[in-house]
Order: sequence, then structure tokens, then C-alpha cells
Amino acid sequence: METSEPTTPGPAAPAVETIRRDSASGRLTRLSSLRAALPANSVPAADPLREIEESGAGDLKRMDGGEETYFFSDLGMTPAYAAFLFRLEEKDLVGLIVETVREDSRLYPRPTPLDFFRGPPFGLGTDQLDDVLGRIREREDCRDIRESRASNGARYFYSTLHLSPEHAEGLTEWNEVGQAENP
Repeated sequence: METSEPTTPGPAAPAVETIRRDSASGRLTRLSSLRAALPANSVPAADPLREIEESGAGDLKRMDGGEETYFFSDLGMTPAYAAFLFRLEEKDLVGLIVETVREDSRLYPRPTPLDFFRGPPFGLGTDQLDDVLGRIREREDCRDIRESRASNGARYFYSTLHLSPEHAEGLTEWNEVGQAENP
């Protein structure tokens, strides 16, 4: 049985379809891009924000940044992934790393490998990561974020709100070395 995206008739249809398509492709949709896509001959009162809010499309979620509003569809993207993208868009790299580490420590519970932030969707370079980690160490509200290292030198981070140092060290070593030595 196939499931399809719900249809949204009326003036919001193009914006809703764009948001759903972007989400399925792993991108947030900026309100400014929806406004820029309006035809030159559109009604002056046309407002994608109002149209989206009145569309009844329950799968669309709004995220307000400092200067931009973003949308995603939970049919094509998880809220957690959208939060990653939101923090990247807003250039909140400290928040991105801290909240990711806290969430991993709380939910799974596990430490987060530093290399996780080098891959998609983050793509952070070594210098960028070192800068962000330095800022995290300096912030009073981030004192729970700690580093653990495996015997092979791999760096992980965890939150002491959810993992003890001993537990985090053990998990780090197991992830990096123990699993490979115990097939």
C-alpha cells in the first residue's frame, strides 16, 4: 500500500509543496526564499507565511531564527535533523554541538564521537571544531560537556548530566577498540 503526501489546495499549495520537497531532500526552507519565488504579478497581499499558517498542513513545522524563519515537513525530515540544520543555518555551532552531545548522552546513553561533526550535515573542519570546543570549555553553561579519549586517540564528548566519567570512558573505549577486538 502506497502512502502519499497530503495535498494542499489553494494559494498555499506552491509553498507547501516546496517545503515538502526541500525536506525530502534534506533542506530547510527559508521564508525569504518563498517570498522571493512569488510571481512578479502576484497579489500584493500574498504572504506565504499567512498562507502556510492557514493551510491546515499539520506536517509543516516552523522554526524562528534571529533574522530568518525556516520551515520543514515532518513527512520528509525528523525534528532532530531539522534542529541540526537550523543551528547550522543560524551559525550556532556551540549550541549544535552541546545539544547534540547532551541528547546522545541522555537518550542512548552514549558519548558522541568528535568525527560525527565532520560528516554531513555538519561538515565542520578541524580548525572550526577546535574553535567551537574552545568556546564550549569557556562557557559556564556548558560545564557538563566533557571529553573522553579511547586508547587509539579517538575523541568523544559526553554530558555529565547523563553519563558518569567512568561510563563515558568505558563506552568510548568499547566503541573505538573493544568492538573491533571482540567480533
